[in-house]
Amino acid sequence: MNRLKAIGLASLVAWGVLVATQYAGFASFTSEDKASRTPSSGAKARHDSGVMPVTPEPRVTAAFPAPQRIQTVRPSDASLEFRAARDLKAYADALNARRGDLNGDERYHLAKTLEECQFVASMNEDLVAYAAKQRRLFLANLPAGDTMNAKRIAAFEASDNTQRCARFQNAKISPKEIEDLYAAAAQQGDARAQARLLVADLNKHSGGSKPISESGGTTRMEATDLSRLIGLLETHDPEAMLIVGQYLASSSFSQQIRIGPAGEVPEPSAFLGAFSLVACDFGPDCLAVNRESLNACAYAGYCSAESYEDLYQNFLASPWAYVQAMRYRGIIHDAISTRNWSLIGLLPKSTAVARS
Repeated sequence: MNRLKAIGLASLVAWGVLVATQYAGFASFTSEDKASRTPSSGAKARHDSGVMPVTPEPRVTAAFPAPQRIQTVRPSDASLEFRAARDLKAYADALNARRGDLNGDERYHLAKTLEECQFVASMNEDLVAYAAKQRRLFLANLPAGDTMNAKRIAAFEASDNTQRCARFQNAKISPKEIEDLYAAAAQQGDARAQARLLVADLNKHSGGSKPISESGGTTRMEATDLSRLIGLLETHDPEAMLIVGQYLASSSFSQQIRIGPAGEVPEPSAFLGAFSLVACDFGPDCLAVNRESLNACAYAGYCSAESYEDLYQNFLASPWAYVQAMRYRGIIHDAISTRNWSLIGLLPKSTAVARS
């Protein structure tokens, strides 16, 4: 499995978890779009941690510069253009026209555009007709005269990539081109691109795992992976944090770690929900670009959420999952604000004590 397929698989698995648990207990953002918000501080006592998956075989990982930390809440020009674009082919063509001069943020959004439209185009050969059909079906199912219809149509148009990608029909999109763009963005310090590539690499080599010993007996490669995961969380980039959170909340990883004061095993879907809440804490405008909020409005008529927490509590999660996620949210914030990464299972207790 190449790296691009691993990235796509990780995204599909995360989406599958969301859909499968939406009614049973569980319910992405840009680099320079969001700013760090002061997290709540909590107990600073030392806590037990858990285990970290170990690389089952030697592997070579790309060396990336330190990811850029978010400094401002102002969304980047590239992210605003990406959000507003109703024709992603025109958006991509404009970026490609000055490809040699793109910054990391622009390169990331070009890669994201090509990746999303490649996936959409693979679903149906006649993308234009398919997009038109999807829109007709959506409009036909709206209740006549409903005052919410305008909001629901706007949410549908913002979330429906079949329309946004329609002009990519018959276009040749190279998987290697997408991978190269993500790699180049990562080399330019884009935290989201670095997170995608790191998580794809970890998933590709996650065939085995063993505990992190109290004596710090991890291999050099394991320590490198831990450091990079921590470094990405320290950027406060909402999308990078959520990508890391999707990995930490995966069933294979979350069942091996211990978090919080009591050293509990996190419930995967609530843990992922907590990372979504934390990401939105650091990205105040996340509700406007969050696909779950757009789908909730478009397909279920739930358009009244004023924050992601509202959406999560009232639409995405069960009461039990919401309570769990809110607890985990506090633990994650405490880990970030105190840099006690053992709180979320990323360092053994002895290492956390030594660092503090």
